[in-house]
Amino acid sequence: MIIHKRLNAAGLAALFLLIGCQGEKQTETADLVLTNAYVYTVDESNSVAQAIAIRGNRIVFVGSEQEVLKFVDDTTVVRDLSGAMLMPGIHDMHIHALGTVEPDMCDLKSTSLSLEEMVPALQDCIARYDIQAGEWLIVVQWAFSGGNEPSDELPNIRAALDAASSEHPIFLWGDDGHHGAANSLALSLATNPAGENIEINAATLRAEYEHYRPMIAVDSSGEPTGGINEDARTLLRANGLADMLGMTSGLDETMPRVAMKMAESGITSLQDAIVTPETLHAYGRLEDSGRMTFRMRAALVEPANENIAEIDSHVAMLAALRDEYSDSELISANSVKLFADAVLEGNPLTTPPTMPVAAMLDGFKQPIFGGNIEDGSFDVVGYVDPERDTCIAVQAEPEAYTRADRIAAFVSEFGFYPQQCIPHRGILEHDEQFIRAYIRKMTEAGFHVHVHALADKAVRVAVDEFAKVKDIADRFGTSQSLAHVQIAHPDDQKRIGELGISVVFTFIWAAPGLEYEMMVVPFIEEVGGKSELYNPDSYYMQNVYPARTIQEYGGILVNGSDAPVSSRDPRPFGSLQQAVYRSNGEVIMNAEQRIDIHSAIAAFTINGARLFGHDDKLGSLEVGKIADLIVLDQNIVELADNDNPEEIGATKVDLTVFDGQIVFERAQQSY
Repeated sequence: MIIHKRLNAAGLAALFLLIGCQGEKQTETADLVLTNAYVYTVDESNSVAQAIAIRGNRIVFVGSEQEVLKFVDDTTVVRDLSGAMLMPGIHDMHIHALGTVEPDMCDLKSTSLSLEEMVPALQDCIARYDIQAGEWLIVVQWAFSGGNEPSDELPNIRAALDAASSEHPIFLWGDDGHHGAANSLALSLATNPAGENIEINAATLRAEYEHYRPMIAVDSSGEPTGGINEDARTLLRANGLADMLGMTSGLDETMPRVAMKMAESGITSLQDAIVTPETLHAYGRLEDSGRMTFRMRAALVEPANENIAEIDSHVAMLAALRDEYSDSELISANSVKLFADAVLEGNPLTTPPTMPVAAMLDGFKQPIFGGNIEDGSFDVVGYVDPERDTCIAVQAEPEAYTRADRIAAFVSEFGFYPQQCIPHRGILEHDEQFIRAYIRKMTEAGFHVHVHALADKAVRVAVDEFAKVKDIADRFGTSQSLAHVQIAHPDDQKRIGELGISVVFTFIWAAPGLEYEMMVVPFIEEVGGKSELYNPDSYYMQNVYPARTIQEYGGILVNGSDAPVSSRDPRPFGSLQQAVYRSNGEVIMNAEQRIDIHSAIAAFTINGARLFGHDDKLGSLEVGKIADLIVLDQNIVELADNDNPEEIGATKVDLTVFDGQIVFERAQQSY
């Protein structure tokens, strides 16, 4: 372990002797000097220095150990870093910061549980939090993409939640922010947008709730199986942000914990990807308290409805918030967030398989799964041909195949379900014209526009509109950015580069995982089984998280953890590892899209600062810039250069300096 040392009196005396030998000492000295370090500057040439000097909140020197001595006097705090790596503070430009600290509520902590294991875990929460009959059990950080194996007694998540309790309405929030699950009592309490209590069932999904049908998992007869995703979740829980982020207690008690979490993670600037007026004001109070350890750009929340005529009033409301914080030192309320689509995971464990929600340009396949989870034989065993005569008949008269006896006979004869004959293309999160109008109007109002675009259809729509309003954005000096970009068509990758769009990748998602890939790839590609999931010639594998291609075309790569998705921990170095590694040690997720360590560090520092709009002041360690920097317990550049990128994820932050002040020191270090 690297031991950092604070120079004692004898050490300072030796320094002063050296200073005297070098000539006249400058009159202005530093408050803090960090020396004997590997100072990775992220300047234009990625130069490496040995020492850095800070006065107030500014960097006044970057250079050699010898030259820094002229900035030292008996008031200077000098830290000998014993060769440790020092770099700019991390920019996390897509994070839900409130969700990075654990609330006092039922939290499954992204633990993979089978449906049988889930029942006692939820019953324990009911007892531990003394939830009375009739009261809601709200559960966060449900690992929707891991575990959830059914059994004969519990064939789906609804059955498991019913087994946990029939006296409590139960709602699970998926750890991705997009999935959810409910028991029968919760489904019976659904409230439509008009405020009327109308249960969610097969009949209402064909009538009252037809709009939400693609977001709700159903069985072969059309009855809900418990999965309830995206906007459909608001039918059960109107205040989703409060639920998901644990904002049921006071924000003012949560905010200082968020500040501590950011400091220990080395995150000194961030973009909170969904900020409401309430949470923005809580950030403001944190700044006023003097306990804020990061700079924050608020990506302000999108409208609650899709009425294009009402966008102007929403713009006015957000503009007032922007003006309110225009003089803030640490808060910028000049960005907006828009969901263009949802997510790409289907569920192969339900019967029939639940289809992905996000829209794909060429639509989805209808895989047939078979085998057993327990003995490892579960796999893709075939595909439904929607153009066969049998399927044409179903498409012509789908209502004729909703009776249980008709469905059973169909499955017995053909080996798949009638509804699998229906072509599925997924949906955008909003009407396409609304998405385009919102991007245009917000750009015209001078806001930075940040769009969640995960699948290729949403990427195309967003890039199309970004191109149309680029001149307006350039005139205002505002940025355009996409979040996630799990898959993008090659044509759109090129356009992203040509337009200079920032892509905020959650790089840690580029790590392969067989269980996850089974939820995605078979619905996009026709594969002959698990062995073909990572076929390098497939459309998905060639275009999944296309970081290097976008960079080569001129796009700007930026880091965004999306915490608490998958983990409350922002895991900056786990993400940085996968930017250069894209592997689980056995399989590589498209080696052609790996980026080098220097590009990766830039994505976490100067590129994030550029997207934030303050790269003239932050993002690199150069004289005159603000002193936001971190010290690491291992040298991530050397790990990559020595072909050990798999070790980068274990990196810890030993010291965080924010605005020239030390705001975090790891306890086990001695100074």
